[in-house]
Amino acid sequence: MEFEKALELAAKVLVFCGGDAISPEDPQGLWFCDNVIEVSDIRNNAVCLGSGVEWDAVVKCRPFFELFPYVVIVTPNAIARERLVKELSPRISTSVVYVIQDAGFRGCKTIGEYINAYGHAQLLDIFSGAEELPAYGLLDISEVEARDLTKVPRTLSGFERLDKSIGGFFAGELSVWTGKRGAGKSTFLSQLLLNAIARGHRVCAYSGELDRAQFREWTYLQAAGPDYIGYRDDPLTGKRLPTVDPQVDKLISEWLHERFWLFDLERNTRHNPEAILSQFSYAKMRYRADVFLVDNIMTVEFDGVREKDFYREQSKFTQALAAFAKRQHVHVHLVVHPRKSSGGKAWEVTADDVHGSGDITNRADNVFFLTTHVVADAQKPMLVTLKNRDFGSKINQWLDFDKKSRRFFAEGGDPAKPLGWEMAARQVEITELPGGDKNLLIGPPHALAD
Repeated sequence: MEFEKALELAAKVLVFCGGDAISPEDPQGLWFCDNVIEVSDIRNNAVCLGSGVEWDAVVKCRPFFELFPYVVIVTPNAIARERLVKELSPRISTSVVYVIQDAGFRGCKTIGEYINAYGHAQLLDIFSGAEELPAYGLLDISEVEARDLTKVPRTLSGFERLDKSIGGFFAGELSVWTGKRGAGKSTFLSQLLLNAIARGHRVCAYSGELDRAQFREWTYLQAAGPDYIGYRDDPLTGKRLPTVDPQVDKLISEWLHERFWLFDLERNTRHNPEAILSQFSYAKMRYRADVFLVDNIMTVEFDGVREKDFYREQSKFTQALAAFAKRQHVHVHLVVHPRKSSGGKAWEVTADDVHGSGDITNRADNVFFLTTHVVADAQKPMLVTLKNRDFGSKINQWLDFDKKSRRFFAEGGDPAKPLGWEMAARQVEITELPGGDKNLLIGPPHALAD
């Protein structure tokens, strides 16, 4: 009864010479051919894909294939043989699969020619050219190439202690960033993207919270650094607004041109997982971007998802990002809100405090927590490494923050770290911002007083 039911399913997808020609008890196994002519020549236990049938339909026939001790891909046409291996093997991954190579056909161009030359009774001799395909989806670990981390492409954060601890952000990995609201996660990540560009990488970012003008403003302030930023007075409120020198702004634009790509929230009317991953894939293919940012997962639109399924969809999106990183050999940064506000110290936070499904941090290669604590009556930022898959590193790094340029920097360090565009800025003349304080002039570092 099991055989009859499986045969009935197979008849909707495969072509064979009637049920009497199919027998799982036959030791020759099941022969998968390229066309009906080969099927009719072999006859017994021979099948091929039906006319107009899509390859994905083969999956429905798995119970049929599993009745046979093995499946043999058999066609003298080398091009067709390669296609059959590519299409059939992954769809019947639970079956042992052999493929007859050229040697087995003894120079014959067709199955019919082989039978005419050697007789139907000698057809099994064709197995002299059979090779077993590796199990689809399984690897012999002894054949896996050793990984040399020193040669794996990676980007550095620009923070020496962090880079020494985790080795950098390796291609093929996903980093999750979390922290208290307002701690500066988005600011820190945009700075990491600029540091990546400074080292020759190209980046692509999705920001669901900032529109294009806001994102540009923050990015350019960080790129300029404190030495190339002045202030302009808001005529309505009198508030002093940090502003990048116009000439420096132009130099930064030239430096970032075709190196920094931003998901367009206005043109991409939907920003669901499919749209984000599609644009990321295009940025990788067209512009060779290799560092990506999703800021943040709470702003991604999960269409038609019920509230109880929301965390599951976030987990699926995280899995898709991790798969994208591995498949495209890039690094992806993902911002996720913390599950709860930590009442204790930063180093007491764990990966379990990340909002949403635990699968998010399970799928991540690195998990970081950005927070602030009161030190000497001032809020001081700290970066905590909660998870590092490669080395198991867990460090706490105190940071300083320059409000003028929105730059984080190592405690006691210099916020005016050059990024690369500054080489062209050496010839920039001192200028005055329109409407600004005449005492606030913009120019090279030696000419500007903070």
